[in-house]
Amino acid sequence: MSDQSHPGSGADGADETSDPSVWLDEEETFAPEAEDGPERVTRFVVPAPTVPAGDAPQLEVAIEARYEWGSMPAETHPAMRVLVTLTPSGPTLASLTGGPAVHLILALDISASMDHRDKFPVLEEALVGLLDEMHAADTPDALLSVVVFARGAQTLFQAIPASSLTANELLQAARDSSFLFGNYSDAVGALSRATRIALDSHRNNRALPVRIVLLTDGKLQDVETARHKVTRIGHMPVDFDAIAFGADSDVERLKTIVGGQRGGTVKHARTETLGDIFRRLGASGRRVGARLGILRFETSPGVVGGAAYRYRPARHAYGANAFQNGRVFETDVGTLECDRSYSYLFEVRLPETRDHETEIGVITLRVPGFGGAREVQCYVGIPRHSGDVSVSCDPRVSEACAIVEAIDHGGAEQVLRSLRARRKIYFEERRDPYLIEVVDRAIAEVEAGGSVNALSNQDQSALSAHTITVDVGPPPRSDQREYSFG
Repeated sequence: MSDQSHPGSGADGADETSDPSVWLDEEETFAPEAEDGPERVTRFVVPAPTVPAGDAPQLEVAIEARYEWGSMPAETHPAMRVLVTLTPSGPTLASLTGGPAVHLILALDISASMDHRDKFPVLEEALVGLLDEMHAADTPDALLSVVVFARGAQTLFQAIPASSLTANELLQAARDSSFLFGNYSDAVGALSRATRIALDSHRNNRALPVRIVLLTDGKLQDVETARHKVTRIGHMPVDFDAIAFGADSDVERLKTIVGGQRGGTVKHARTETLGDIFRRLGASGRRVGARLGILRFETSPGVVGGAAYRYRPARHAYGANAFQNGRVFETDVGTLECDRSYSYLFEVRLPETRDHETEIGVITLRVPGFGGAREVQCYVGIPRHSGDVSVSCDPRVSEACAIVEAIDHGGAEQVLRSLRARRKIYFEERRDPYLIEVVDRAIAEVEAGGSVNALSNQDQSALSAHTITVDVGPPPRSDQREYSFG
């Protein structure tokens, strides 16, 4: 593994387009004031970053590669999977710059479909918990923007310090909106406003992480345009996640909008899980070590790359031909939080050889830094042996393979294998007990009828969403609890 520094542009060395406005569609280049009309919006200017001293500590990233098999047959063309895990550590951006830790932009669905006891009241409870977490003594200050939408969209707060906003002020502003419980869900208008806020934030402080969170039941109109907006947002260094509310929430629809983006998680909120969801969201700013990370996997000559998956957080398939020309895979990991793991699963086909080892390729992570972008590299290779049988199976990689294969293959066998692998890991990592019960019900349904179609909508939403933890007592000393599993 090697660590190299490279020159970069911008306050923290990111290689980015000099004029971010090219990321916007023509209709998105409006000035917010022009559409706000008579509404009164509380706005603050995003502060410029304070550049740390040249001898300030830098982020470190450990890259670990695990192989489906410890050794592969030599005189064959075998296919195998490689599980790559990135673990950042070191100083956070907030500790280096001394400014706000993150700019959190909330897009709140207040349409008629949210007027239900397991939706809007739960959303309000969630907002109270979020602000409580953001007001905690050990949490660095953050900026908060809030957009609400129903039959239209409205900006309530823009770049306001979270420490200066009370939960009552936020809830009252949402309740006073003329759009409350309107018969439409204008997510497109809300995303346009969120995009403008994110762009203004980025222009003023390119070192400040920005995260947009869509809070909705998923009953959205014009899904195609919403997906297009989110894709456009993905051209900026902005994370995008969604939280689904209600037993009848449409998690699958949200995943089609959010999936594959920076962040890209869809959580299913229940009263029992609100604490962990919003504690994690409110505290995330104090863990950010880099606001983006470009992961690149370039295979060696003779090695052909095939499918690629994001395993954790947020399961996502990049397709069977994820490597350009079979040689290069590249993606933006998104915001990197210290002491959190990010895992990707790759399929590669090895060449026939008589050598005792095959070099698979080079994995590179490029992150911005003050004074220039930096790269961390890891060379990966595997032993080859005579004979026709692969040896030394890695159970962790096998579990990852079983879980992600169900994304592409909906057959009963793959689904059952995925569910059993998920249950094992959820139990070990002390996941939400309700989710484990759902997995048990799903296993029984697949064994009996070959599918999970008989499960309730709430069970299917929980099963489809990206998982969360709940407070179930102290975890085993040997386990690491994470916010989301692939």
